[in-house]
Amino acid sequence: MEENKENKNSLKNFKDLAKNTKYVFLLIWKEMPWLVLGMMVMTIIMGIVPVLASKVLGLLIDKIIVAADFQLLKLVFPTLILFTILTIIPSLLRIVRDFWDRKLFLRLQDYLDVLVLKKRSSFDIAQIENPKFLNKIQRAFNSGINPLIALFDFQIANLEVLTGIIVGSIAAATIDWRVFILVLITSLPNFIVEIKYGGRLWGIWSENSPELRRYQDLRKFFVAKIGIIDSKLNNLGSRFSEFVRKILADFTNKQLKNDNKKTKIKIITEIIAGLGFFAGMIIIINESILGVIAIGTVVFAFQTLSRVSGWTSNMLSYTARLLEKNLYVTDIIEILNEKNIMSRPQTPTKIDFSQPPTIIFQNVFFRYQGQERWAINNVNLRIEPGQKIGLVGDNGSGKTTLIKLLLRIYDPVKGKITINGIDLKNIDIDEWWKHTGILLQDYPDYNFTVRESIAISEESSNIDEEKVIKSAEQSTSDVFINQLEKKYDNMIGVEFDGIEPSKGQRQKLAIARAFYKTKRMLILDEPTASIDADSASKIFRKIENLPKDISAILISHNFATIKKADKIIVLDNGFKIEEGSHNDLVTLKGKYSRGYEQQKREFN
Repeated sequence: MEENKENKNSLKNFKDLAKNTKYVFLLIWKEMPWLVLGMMVMTIIMGIVPVLASKVLGLLIDKIIVAADFQLLKLVFPTLILFTILTIIPSLLRIVRDFWDRKLFLRLQDYLDVLVLKKRSSFDIAQIENPKFLNKIQRAFNSGINPLIALFDFQIANLEVLTGIIVGSIAAATIDWRVFILVLITSLPNFIVEIKYGGRLWGIWSENSPELRRYQDLRKFFVAKIGIIDSKLNNLGSRFSEFVRKILADFTNKQLKNDNKKTKIKIITEIIAGLGFFAGMIIIINESILGVIAIGTVVFAFQTLSRVSGWTSNMLSYTARLLEKNLYVTDIIEILNEKNIMSRPQTPTKIDFSQPPTIIFQNVFFRYQGQERWAINNVNLRIEPGQKIGLVGDNGSGKTTLIKLLLRIYDPVKGKITINGIDLKNIDIDEWWKHTGILLQDYPDYNFTVRESIAISEESSNIDEEKVIKSAEQSTSDVFINQLEKKYDNMIGVEFDGIEPSKGQRQKLAIARAFYKTKRMLILDEPTASIDADSASKIFRKIENLPKDISAILISHNFATIKKADKIIVLDNGFKIEEGSHNDLVTLKGKYSRGYEQQKREFN
C-alpha cells in the first residue's frame, strides 16, 4: 500500500514538473520571446551536430581506406573540411549561447524579482495576516526566485541532451534496428528508478510539515535583528540552534535513506545499460567482420551509442535535480496564481469626499477564520462627519478588529458597514484609503530622508513641504528633527549613513505620516505607546483641535487623553456595551467609569 502511494506521488511529481516547465517557459516567453527562441534553436543544433560529426567522421575514415595515394587529397579534403566545421560549430554556438544565457539570466532575474514583488504586494491584508498563508509564502521563496531560473536552465540543458538522444537513436536505428531496440530496452530501468525515487517528496519539506513551520519560525532568531537581540538576552542561541540541527538532521537522514536505496538499485540498472551497450557493439562488430557494414560505420556506431549513453546519464542527472527544484517551483507558482480573497466591485460607487463621510455599522458580526468566538458581536454605531471618536476596551475586546472592518481589511460575516449610505463592499477601497490617515499598532520604519519618510504616501516630486512641516509639528517630531544636521534632508537608518531614531521618535514619525496622509479620516491605534507623557499630551491636543472637515478615531488605554472625544465607544468581548461622552459614561457608573476612576487613583 505504502509502495503504491510512493509510486503515485513520484508520477505526480513528474506531471507537476511537466506542468511547471510549461508555465515557466510561457512566463519567460511572454517577456523575451526572441531570446528564448534563439537559445532553443541553438541548443537543438548543438544536440544534432555531434551526431552529424560522428557520421562525417565515419565517412572520412571509409574514404581514407579506399582512396589511392593520388586520390587522397581530392576524395578526403571536402569531407575533412565538413568534419572540421561540424567539430567547431558546437564550440562557437556554446560561446554565443553562454553570452545569451548570461543576458537572459540578468534580464530574467530583474523581471521575475519585480513580478514576485508586485504579486506579493497585491495580496489582501487579510491574506497577509493569515499565518498559514505567510508560511506558504516563506516556504515558496526560501530560495528566492532561483528555483524558477534553475528550472529554465536545466530544461534548456535537457533539450540539448534530449535532441542528441533522439537524433542518435534514429542514427543507431539506421545502422541496425536490433541495436537500437537493445540499447533502448536496457536503458529503461534507469528511467524507472528515476521516476520512482527521484520525485519523492521528503518529510519536512512537504506542504503541511510542522517541522518546516518550526524551522522557519526559529530562523528569525538568527536572521532578524529583533529576534537576534532577544535570543542573546535570553541565552536562546544554543538551544534554538540545537532545535534547527535536529530538524535538518531528520531531513538529511530521510534524504540519505532514500538516496541509499536509490544508489544500490542504480548500480544494477547502470550495469544492465552497460551490458546492453556491450551487446549492441558485439552485433556491430560482427556485422563489420562479415562485411555488412564498413569500418567508418563501426566508428560512427561506437561514437553515437557512447554519446547516447552519456546523454542519457546527463538527462537523468538533470531530471533528478529538476525534481528537487520543482518542489520549490510548485510552491512559487501556487503563490503567483493565488487569487485575492477580498472581492472588488467591477464598477465601484463614487463617494463624495469633499466632506467627511457618515459611517454606520449595522448589526455587524465578525470572527476570524478558524475561530468560534465572535471578535465583533452585533455592533451598531454611527460616526457623524467631523466627529472625534474614542475607542476603549480591554485587550482583545475588538477595538483593532473594528478598525480593520472599517478599512475593509476584512468583511463582516453578518451585517454591513456603509459610507454615506453606500455599502463599503461597493466602494473603491483604494480611494477610501487614499483619504484616510492610518496608524495601526504594528507599523513599518521607512529609511529614507525625514521628508520622504513623513510624506511616504506621496510621490517625491509631489511632496508638500508645508504639510510635511505641519505634520511634524502635530506629532511633536519637529523637536528632534530640527536638532538634526540636515533637518528634513537627514537620512534615517544607520545602514544608509543616517541617524538611528529611538523607538519613540520612530513612532512620532509614524504619527506624522498619518497626519500628512489624512484628508477626511484619521485613525490612530495606540499611537503614543512609546512616547513620553508630555509629547503624548501635546499630540492628543492636536487631535482634539483637528478641523471639522476631518473625522478621527482614536484607540487608547489612556483615559486622560481620550476623555475629550466627542463620543466614546466601550467594547467588551466584541460587544459594544457603552456609548456617549466622557461625562455621560462617568455618570453611567459602568465599565468606563470604573476604569477611569481606577486610572485616576493610580496617577494621583
